[in-house]
Amino acid sequence: MESWQQLINTALLGTNRQALPPLKTAGPLTDALQLVSNTAPDREALLLQTGAILMNYRQAGCQSLYMEDTLIRVSPDEERPYCSQEAVGSLTEAIELGSNALTKYWLELCSKAGHLIPPALLPMLMDKAIAAKQLRTPLMTCYGKRGEWLALLNPDWELLIPGNEMELSTATWETGTTGQRCAVLNATRKEDPDSGLTLLMETWKQENAATRAALLECLETGLNSNDIPWLQQLTAEKSIKVKEKAWELLRLLPESDIVQQYWQLIKSSITLQNGHIGITEPELPLPADIYKSGIDKLPASAMNLTDELYQLQQLIAAVPCSFFQEYLQEDITTCVQLLSAAGFEKPLLKAAITFKETAWITALLQQTSEFYPDVFHLIAANDLQLYAMRFVEKEGSAVILKMGESSTEWSIPLTEQIFKFIAMHPYSYNRNYFLELAHLLPTAVLQTEDKNIFGDILYNQTAWKSLRDNLSALLACKSAMHHQFQAK
Repeated sequence: MESWQQLINTALLGTNRQALPPLKTAGPLTDALQLVSNTAPDREALLLQTGAILMNYRQAGCQSLYMEDTLIRVSPDEERPYCSQEAVGSLTEAIELGSNALTKYWLELCSKAGHLIPPALLPMLMDKAIAAKQLRTPLMTCYGKRGEWLALLNPDWELLIPGNEMELSTATWETGTTGQRCAVLNATRKEDPDSGLTLLMETWKQENAATRAALLECLETGLNSNDIPWLQQLTAEKSIKVKEKAWELLRLLPESDIVQQYWQLIKSSITLQNGHIGITEPELPLPADIYKSGIDKLPASAMNLTDELYQLQQLIAAVPCSFFQEYLQEDITTCVQLLSAAGFEKPLLKAAITFKETAWITALLQQTSEFYPDVFHLIAANDLQLYAMRFVEKEGSAVILKMGESSTEWSIPLTEQIFKFIAMHPYSYNRNYFLELAHLLPTAVLQTEDKNIFGDILYNQTAWKSLRDNLSALLACKSAMHHQFQAK
């Protein structure tokens, strides 16, 4: 509307410099503006009153788009009950607190209870889920038939249509971006690794080096012995990145020739003699493929370590720990004690992480005095929390960071240790930091009789009290959710 733009231009320039010019209008709008022009006491009043009229005209003067043969189906009836109004209250509070973590937690409780979200809340939650990916799946489990019906009506919500995300991605394999194609390949490998390998091999010759390296990363999903022959061929590719990735994947497969070569070298260097590990340093240089696969020679900056021992440690870190159990004919605990006493704790733990051997990781952590953050996602929750508690005082920041990636609620003893650490470093952890960790905080701390659970005996009182109050509000909200979904 030209008149509206003229009004804006005059407002930007200022009525003290220029009066509002006559506006080109027609019909009843002209009569209304003429009346304002005749009665306004000054330029400012004329501008504001004209703006009010034009705004209302713009809002009320538009007709809906007319489309022939458009039929909106009625939403099917729901088969599950809606949640209570009390439960809606805790959801609203979580949203007002700004915690997507608690919002997701509420959705999971709602779904577990077999309830649905009331229809009035769906548009707002669907908008939030589009912006926050972690809310999508939980929302879709309790938005019911009404939510699916709404998703079909709004293109902005198409990712909330069951199965639609995968369908859209599959259609982009030939023409999508590298990221989209990686998503397709990952999904295919997850369902059928061999089909995923075939899909990649069929288009391999058409890809440039950068795309090949990116797509090759996806083979780690569903990686298995059937991938070995092709990966072995790729070690002769011209692209350095492709060759390095091919070797990296082969090193993850115990059946591959390269891992078996590593093991033969280890067996010739390590023996069990009178209850102790005997070490014969390998003869250098090692075979050429060993170095091509990623085993490095001793850097010039290294101290107190021979090149032979440095390369032996890398070999140990690159084979499954289970090989040692069969070779030494001892149980896991004894193997850990023997190899750790020989100085191989770190490479042994690295191998256990690489091959996801959780029993070995647990055994190593029980006897180590070192802090290893890379193990946090691989061990049982109880073992993890006991391990974390040993290092909160010295490695508090790293412990909090890694425990924040957990999916299991923290124990009260661990929470107490973390709160005390935060109380001593309150400026490093603000309210926003814990908004996304709220689902991990145990609500039982609200009932504990230990007055020091929130670290109040420590210093930095002013800064800590502010954060403590915010933590209490998050915990109270989470506690209310439990009560509302458990109440019958």
